Amino acid sequence: MPRRADVVVAFVVGVPLFSLSVVVAVLSVPGVRASLLVGTCLVAHAAVAYRRYVWAFFVVAAAFAVQVAVTGLFLVLPSAALFPLAVYSCAAYGWRYPPLVVGMAGAGVAAARFATDSSVAAADLGPNPWLLFGLLAAVAVAAWGFGLYRRTQLAYVDLLRERARDAAAQATAAERARIAREMHDVVAHALAVIVAQARGGRFAPARAEEILATIEATGRRALADMRAAVGVLRTAPEAAEAERQPLPGLADLPELVERTRGAGLPVKEIVRGAAHPLGPSADLVAYRVVQEALTNTLKHAGPGASSTVRLEWTDDALHITASDAGGSAADTVHGGEPGNGLAGMRERVNAVGGILDVRTEEAGGFVVEARLPYRI
Repeated sequence: MPRRADVVVAFVVGVPLFSLSVVVAVLSVPGVRASLLVGTCLVAHAAVAYRRYVWAFFVVAAAFAVQVAVTGLFLVLPSAALFPLAVYSCAAYGWRYPPLVVGMAGAGVAAARFATDSSVAAADLGPNPWLLFGLLAAVAVAAWGFGLYRRTQLAYVDLLRERARDAAAQATAAERARIAREMHDVVAHALAVIVAQARGGRFAPARAEEILATIEATGRRALADMRAAVGVLRTAPEAAEAERQPLPGLADLPELVERTRGAGLPVKEIVRGAAHPLGPSADLVAYRVVQEALTNTLKHAGPGASSTVRLEWTDDALHITASDAGGSAADTVHGGEPGNGLAGMRERVNAVGGILDVRTEEAGGFVVEARLPYRI
């Protein structure tokens, strides 16, 4: 099916040109030849509605080849203007080089037919056949060049669209990875606290009410954090932004430490230096680094383990050190491939321009060190 724009072009161009061509054909070559010229012009104008198809170009070329064969005065037909349009369209939307070849061959054949036409010789009409060939060749080359230019534009637009699709796919993948990291951090820490509380409750029945309250509070907070992480997947972007709960940061570290202590892990918090603005992303990363380190200690460190969280505000960056003693998370985490938590932690830190180091101390224990630069 032809495009609506091409049908409009064919109609707008065809009405005046075809009408004039009919008049010129009837007055110049009356009889059967006039009918043949009118018929070929009509076919050529109809083919313009399908100008983006290669076959339409050859239909137009064949129509004007018939005109060249019928009369050397074909140039007086206004419909001849369709041939450069066909060359342009084929070069832009179809084949690259055949339009130029056909155009140059058509210019040569037309000039030769003009030079050998008896009516032209009898009337002593000009111009010189060589000059006519140069003019027709120039028109064909110009139309072909504009077609290639349009072809390049369309290719560039397609490239931009492909890049936009790739960028959208990458953004989607990055958002999924972000949500996966958030879900891991929230669920892993909450479950670690719940498991530790439940394990402790087996040996301390008298604290059952306190332990159950802690489990309930941890579960509620985990549910709230999960809603904040995946809310964007369920609602429109504007609604999700409006409903999104504030993400945790360094201001929430005391609550995290207290919650971890309530799970049975002694945590010592040390802060040195004056605080500097980190920016929302780095602030969240700092919280998640400490959360993941404490979660690993809860899950993997042995009985009697303790943890130390040190925040040191230097002149150019925040240094975070989270270490455990009395047990070792290293045996589980580094006995094989690094877990998803550590991989996600490293991605977070690198994303804000920071550096993460995870190691096992010779004396036992697991150390997580992160350097987060300040917001510039």
